[in-house]
Amino acid sequence: MALSNLVSEKLEQFGGIDLKRNYQKYFSNALGLSIALHLLLVLLYIGWSWFSNDDKRVPHIRIHSIAELAPPPSTEDHPEEAQPVTPPPPSDVVRPSLGVPVPVPDAIAPQLTLPNMNEPTPAPVTNNAPVTSNGPVDLHIETPVQEADPSPDEFIDVSEEPHEIQPLEKLVQYPEVARRSGLEGKVTVQALIGKDGHVEKVEVLKSDYDIFKDAAINAMKSAKFTPARQNGTPLRIWITRTINFRLNGK
Repeated sequence: MALSNLVSEKLEQFGGIDLKRNYQKYFSNALGLSIALHLLLVLLYIGWSWFSNDDKRVPHIRIHSIAELAPPPSTEDHPEEAQPVTPPPPSDVVRPSLGVPVPVPDAIAPQLTLPNMNEPTPAPVTNNAPVTSNGPVDLHIETPVQEADPSPDEFIDVSEEPHEIQPLEKLVQYPEVARRSGLEGKVTVQALIGKDGHVEKVEVLKSDYDIFKDAAINAMKSAKFTPARQNGTPLRIWITRTINFRLNGK
C-alpha cells in the first residue's frame, strides 16, 4: 500500500468526516456544561444576595393593641432623661380633735327633751303680731329717713347762732412753703354745722392763694361750734367764716 493511500485513510478518520459524525455529541456536552455553569452562577448570586441582606430584614411583628406600642423617639438631639418622681416623705399626720365624740357622764350632760312633731309649733311674735306658717307675711321695716341738707342760700331764722368754741386762727397750720415765701392772705369758707355742733361739710368760697385752701379746710373741720337753735331746738345750718393767714399772728 502506498504511503499516500495510508495518509488519506487516516485523514478521513480525523477530518471533516469525524466532525460530522460526532458534532451532536460535542454540542450536547457543551450545551449541558454551559447550562450547569450558568445555574451555578445564578445560585451563587442568590446566595450572596441572601446573606448580604440578612441584617436589613424587618422582622414581622404583630401588634394587637395601641397600648403595646412604645413611645416615639424624641426629635431633640440630646433628649433630657426623665427624672424619676420620688414621693414626698411620709409625715406624721395628727388627727384633729375637733368633732371627736367624748363621753360625758349623765350627771353633767344636759337633759334635753325632743320636740313632738305631731304638736303644732307656737307662732313667734314679731312687732306684737304673730307670724303664721300658712302664708308669707309682709314685714314692714321702717328705715330712718335721712334728713336733706339745707341749701347754703336758704335763710333760716334762728334764735341762737352757732359760735366757735376755740378761735379758728389757733387751729390753722400755716403752710411751710407759704411761710418760707412770706405769703399772707385770707380764705373765706362756708361750713355746714350739725345739730351736735360738729362740722359736716366745708366749701371754699374765696382764697387769695390756692396754697391756703387745704389749711383752711382742715382748720374748719377740726373746729367745734355751739349748735344753732330755734326755740330751743338744734338745727343744721350753714355759716360763713373768713380765716386770716398772718405771719405775725395778728
